Amino acid sequence: MIAEFVTAPLELAAQSIDLIGIAILLIAAVKLLWRYARFEFARFRGIESVFQIRDMRLCLGSYILLALEFMIVSDVIHSALSRTLDDFLILGVLVLIRSALSFFLSLDLKDVREEKA
Repeated sequence: MIAEFVTAPLELAAQSIDLIGIAILLIAAVKLLWRYARFEFARFRGIESVFQIRDMRLCLGSYILLALEFMIVSDVIHSALSRTLDDFLILGVLVLIRSALSFFLSLDLKDVREEKA
């Protein structure tokens, strides 16, 4: 068993890392919403660019990947602290899902970057 004086700070660290991931997503949402609003207003003035949408997708995807990495770190800490097989399996599935999302999102971003070049 892991002693309580070790478990409590690690749980706090894992929760803090989760909050960092959530903060990254919120910052990305606000930033991209602002960029998208500016893009739409520019379209009303007759200025359109498909490249701007692609750049916004790249930016958002990068933020999502970064947030997912933080959340995976948190899941690893949780799994190290889990005390039951059920907890371990649930956290393992979460890590697997988040890792798959990261993988496929990075492939999508790679394709978008190649289109840009």
